[in-house]
Amino acid sequence: MTTPIEWTGLFSLSRSTVLYDTKDLPSSWLILVLCALFFFSFLGSVQKSKIPYAGARGPWEPTFLLGLRFTQGAWPIVSGGYREFKNRMFKIRRNDSDILIIPNKYVDELRAAPEAKLSAMAAHVKNMLGSYSTTPVLLKSDIGTRVLQTKLTPNLGLFVEAIKDELDFALAAELPEAKTTAPQPVDMVQVLLHIVARVSARVFVGLPLCRDEDWLASSIEYTESIFMTIITLRFLPSFLRPIAVWFLPSSYKIYYHLRQAKRLMIPLVRRRRDPTSNAEDERHVDLLQWMMEIAKPNEADEAHLAHRQLLLSFAAIHTTTMAAVNALYDLCAYPETLSSLREEIELTLAENGGWSKAAISKMGKLDSFLRESQRINPPALISFNRIAHETITLSDGIQLPKGTHMAVASAAILEDEDNIARPDVFDPFRSYRKRQTPEEATRHQYTTTDKTHLHFGHGKYACPGRFFAACELKMILATLLMAYDFSFPEGKSRPVNLTIDETIYPDPAARLIVKRRSQE
Repeated sequence: MTTPIEWTGLFSLSRSTVLYDTKDLPSSWLILVLCALFFFSFLGSVQKSKIPYAGARGPWEPTFLLGLRFTQGAWPIVSGGYREFKNRMFKIRRNDSDILIIPNKYVDELRAAPEAKLSAMAAHVKNMLGSYSTTPVLLKSDIGTRVLQTKLTPNLGLFVEAIKDELDFALAAELPEAKTTAPQPVDMVQVLLHIVARVSARVFVGLPLCRDEDWLASSIEYTESIFMTIITLRFLPSFLRPIAVWFLPSSYKIYYHLRQAKRLMIPLVRRRRDPTSNAEDERHVDLLQWMMEIAKPNEADEAHLAHRQLLLSFAAIHTTTMAAVNALYDLCAYPETLSSLREEIELTLAENGGWSKAAISKMGKLDSFLRESQRINPPALISFNRIAHETITLSDGIQLPKGTHMAVASAAILEDEDNIARPDVFDPFRSYRKRQTPEEATRHQYTTTDKTHLHFGHGKYACPGRFFAACELKMILATLLMAYDFSFPEGKSRPVNLTIDETIYPDPAARLIVKRRSQE
């Protein structure tokens, strides 16, 4: 079982530097932070809740100190709380708030609750510290969800050819050092980040914007600037954040990239709407065009569409990159899996005449491998985040007060042998074997959610982009596996995942040895 090491800095996935590194901050800002931490640690309230806090060293430990330890060691706190309070509720203390962890037995009764009563989006915006991250726009409409559910997912087959074209272009642009058969150490976090950004942009905004370097940079760095800002601000009490944010370069970068996105997209939207334009005669098939077509009057503003496109990139690029990186790390850790996967990929593409939606759906072993890699290396320790907009009465009579932020310990659930056999064993074809009976043939897929498999959420508000992410991931990994050999540098083993609060991410300092396979 892969376990995290303690966080020592939030690393950027871009080609710049460490995201959170105190040596880059002015000394006056360091003094402010240290004074605030010292002051607030003594003002931090003792634990007054009747519901126990996971990881607490005693009832008198200030919740602020508990939150600091959560930043550095969330995995053992959440997993330990799950084991200690199994099938009961407990709290985790993050620096910015308490989160109530509910047993997954409540998931099925809560998953269909209306957004006005139990809000997934409100919890997401709260996690992003709201106005400090420009995410409150998500509460104004659901155009992002609608376009993914009603347009992209049903029409994924239309994009397979474009994805493959952009993937080939991206590999030539981002992996030039692996064109020879000589083994080369490669930063696959960087490579995959930019490949995913390019492929996603092809589907989201189409040509030529998807190859504009300014758009690609903003689609990547907007997300990183948001995370640096919120992680820093979480250390501070709420009354200091409006002041402190003015001293954060990352906060200014958020708005810089938002302005860049608007600068690039507003003229594009206007050209597409202009009936006299001499632009391409063919009809545009991309997410932007669909957003323009389904937008309600309050959603149709060009600046609003640019902001929503940037938020789609925020949701898609880094999570898919982390999944792809972890999958490669797991393939290097379990190389005996490679032959089965390559055989399946080669046979499926041959039988289906190349890449198609049907071919992708028939890669059952690859799908199973991705599901197992996600189980061992989830994107976060908790999921199914919700905020109660009114008091919720559960089926057993327990009441959750209005304003409660709740979630489920999704990672720990899949470490529990009561839910999954041999949870400490990486079994790449676990789900593939389960699907071999007719009654189970359509279950246990990478995109399947239930009360045990919650990394994509569950129910009405499960991740609407997961089907595109699965398609993209399979095409990227299959293409890489057929063209290259991957291994760890001599003397190295699988990199240990890092955590910051509940978020898990692969070690960006790790390298893989990449060698182009000989084409016989």
